[in-house]
Amino acid sequence: MERDNLLRRKTRVKRGRMPLNRLFFFLAFVLFIIVLIIGFRFSGAYNDLQNRADWALALRKAPLEEKGSNYLIYGVYQKEGEYYLEDIFLLNYPPGVKSPHIIFIPGEMLLNRQDDSKNDTAPPEKETFYFPVHFYEEGGAKLLIQQLSYFLSVPVHYFLGINYGGIPEMVDYRGGINYRGYVLNGNDYYDYFLQGERDEEPLQRALRRMQALGNLVEFVGEKRGIFSKSRSVRKAAPYLDTNMSWKELQEFYPTLESVFSAKGDEVISIPGMWRRQIDGEYYFEPERGLISYMMANLGKEFILPRELITVEVLNGSGVAGIAAKVAEILREQGFQVVNVGNADSFDYARSRVIARQAEIEPAKAVVDFIPGAELLKEEVKDFPTMVTVIIGKNFNLD
Repeated sequence: MERDNLLRRKTRVKRGRMPLNRLFFFLAFVLFIIVLIIGFRFSGAYNDLQNRADWALALRKAPLEEKGSNYLIYGVYQKEGEYYLEDIFLLNYPPGVKSPHIIFIPGEMLLNRQDDSKNDTAPPEKETFYFPVHFYEEGGAKLLIQQLSYFLSVPVHYFLGINYGGIPEMVDYRGGINYRGYVLNGNDYYDYFLQGERDEEPLQRALRRMQALGNLVEFVGEKRGIFSKSRSVRKAAPYLDTNMSWKELQEFYPTLESVFSAKGDEVISIPGMWRRQIDGEYYFEPERGLISYMMANLGKEFILPRELITVEVLNGSGVAGIAAKVAEILREQGFQVVNVGNADSFDYARSRVIARQAEIEPAKAVVDFIPGAELLKEEVKDFPTMVTVIIGKNFNLD
């Protein structure tokens, strides 16, 4: 009797293990299905971001040559039924270089319309001017990129268009955003994003907006679960237009630090002059010759024409006439010397080349012609020149 009971218990134990093994197999199978579903969700969300139109994919096939690859970033929004396109950046990545040349293109810049049969910068007999937004309104990203590429005489290989109208939705999706001690909803944050600070110059406005976008990307992308990331991408997709894949976007994003920093140290404004219309609005008149020079030098270490670099030369050594001689040398090299005089003292042991504006590249160009000079950056708002040269006692014309 006891033997029969023992056999029954063993049988029950043996039968109990079978369902457990099957359960493990079932759970593993369910986990596999879940991983597949998550993969499809992520893949679908990421694929939604890329513009696969023939014209968009064809841009990627343009020859790189020695100038490297070019990326166009622009921001657009609508207000009372009208489009606004004010912030445009061209990023040039020389071959083998991760840090780009960043060129700011004002959205208020005047352009001539060009077509495939006449791809040059010579003004037609009867000029008709457009702003970039006019091309965008007519033909979207395709016509905008085409006309900017014609004007700059360089190909655009990749583009990223950002519709600012999606900002309120993204902020509200994350439950508001902290700003100066307040939690703002999407519309309130969007109002500040567009309006900004008083007396903001176009480049400052564009950089502030880029910094805000960078912060928003980090904010929305904070880890909130695997499904949340997919939902974030899907919500952002309708407001982004790009011919880059998700993987390319991920690799591209870290290189935008100079744009998102909002300091503008590495940003060069396209050559030209701001002019005021009768109604008080401003427009930007590009300098075609200098732009051609700049574009011809894409891919090189320095691309800002020397004719645009303003310099003052000061005598800090006490040697009579030394500032005038250095000024003449710099003029011969193409720099625009606008002031020659004495420094605050004649006790400078070493020459100095000082960057007076956010961009340090002009000072780097000047320092090559001042042997033994120290390169410094002392930014001063509204300073009359980009660069100050102080000739020290170590300077030798020989």
